[in-house]
Amino acid sequence: MSPERLFRALAALLLGAVAAACSQSEPKPEPVARVLVVGVDGLEWRVLHGLFAEGKCPNLRGLMERGSFGRLLTLQPTLSPILWTTIATAKMPQDHGILGFADSDLRQFTSAQRRGPAVWNVADQYGLRANVFGWWITWPVEAIRGVMVSGSSSSALVDANWKPTLLPGAPDQVHPQALEREVMAIAERAGALAEVQRLAREKVFGVIPDEVLGPVEKKLIRDTLWSIQADATYHAIATEMIRTHPADLNLVYFGGPDVSGHRFWRYYEPQAFQWPGNPTIDAQWKAALPNSPPLAELLAKPEGDRLLAGVIPRYYQWVDELIGELVEAAGSGATVIVLSDHGMHASSTDKPNEKFLTGHHQDGIPGVIIAAGPGIARQNGWDGFAQRGELATHGSVLNVMPTLLALLGVPPARGAQNEAQLSLLEGRARENAALPPVESYDAGFRPATQVTVPAQMNTEYLKRMQGLGYIGLDDASTETPQVVDPQGATPDTRSPIKEKSTPPR
Repeated sequence: MSPERLFRALAALLLGAVAAACSQSEPKPEPVARVLVVGVDGLEWRVLHGLFAEGKCPNLRGLMERGSFGRLLTLQPTLSPILWTTIATAKMPQDHGILGFADSDLRQFTSAQRRGPAVWNVADQYGLRANVFGWWITWPVEAIRGVMVSGSSSSALVDANWKPTLLPGAPDQVHPQALEREVMAIAERAGALAEVQRLAREKVFGVIPDEVLGPVEKKLIRDTLWSIQADATYHAIATEMIRTHPADLNLVYFGGPDVSGHRFWRYYEPQAFQWPGNPTIDAQWKAALPNSPPLAELLAKPEGDRLLAGVIPRYYQWVDELIGELVEAAGSGATVIVLSDHGMHASSTDKPNEKFLTGHHQDGIPGVIIAAGPGIARQNGWDGFAQRGELATHGSVLNVMPTLLALLGVPPARGAQNEAQLSLLEGRARENAALPPVESYDAGFRPATQVTVPAQMNTEYLKRMQGLGYIGLDDASTETPQVVDPQGATPDTRSPIKEKSTPPR
């Protein structure tokens, strides 16, 4: 055994000893029910509202009708690694230490850089089992009771360069290590190129003739395949592991609605855009990029635009199917929470940006939270939402972790800045939120071992984030993070992307 692996094994034994001591000194909590959390990046209420009106997304609607739902306030900067770490820790970015997609040396952030315990660490300290699949900033995996499969290393490339979502040979992607072979086999099957192309055709894009697309749309479609692969892979792994390795808390992450929103919003909401077809904008494009073909040669024909209008709704419907299967795997008595880190709206409506990304969220549009099951209050707000789009607000991304701990029966921490969201809770879960507090969750926490990010993993990660316009956002990581109050705010539809790139040909 290498010194690094020996050190990691000893650290895991120490963590287990600390957790065991904690569970011996404190009575093991009694969860209200098994908890399933499905994080869906970029899920937007306006898109869901339109789908519900058409009778679509029955699994999400069913949860709403028997539980509570509303807006989840988010932070600025509105960046996924920051937000999903805040959701898991109830800490602001300056406290949990994850400040963006990559550090100043363009190395991706890792779990070893997270300061303080996540909800799965606290569950472990109290003798509870947690399963975590695909969550942001979970590589390298941590030694917890339960199963952890780290966030995607999926390739941004296709065809000859196609790889599974989990990179073969890369260390510390699966805990416990005894499950690595089984998990990698699932990733190979679920993420095979032929299977992803089938899902792309049947679930997301439909059948679109090549001749009605321009080079822009062909690239947008090609660059979305990794997202379909990652969501299919983590869904397959999670449904199998939740059935065969039951846990008190299960967390699963899907990223596709965010990716499809960035790339296909113009086709979903064409009336919001002043282009293409505006001679003034065509001239501005030519002046800014004299070596580029005219917009008319880069973009789809009207028939292509019409067919691509369904990409975002179809992706939402597919995720609804995946959620339904996860709920079934968790069991009929589970408490289910579906949430997004932010919403999304049109971007670059006045003129195209060089990446042709037409949906964004950097002004901090609220996310979605939907909850149902034991311990969750029944809101009875479906009619008001369906008829008038009425939505309550159920806290912010800072309130999620304390709410989960109340459902798990874990007492709050003394002096914690963020509390359980009582508007979502009833019965014993609500009572748990008022239990006598413990001093801190930090005493039993040991961060993951600092490791060097494999070059291939870091390269693939940067390619994916650059493709979505995140690498190159001006000084995003230096902003002072804050909760965004959406009251009276006007969405900023200007492109936040500053980085130059060569348009597709």
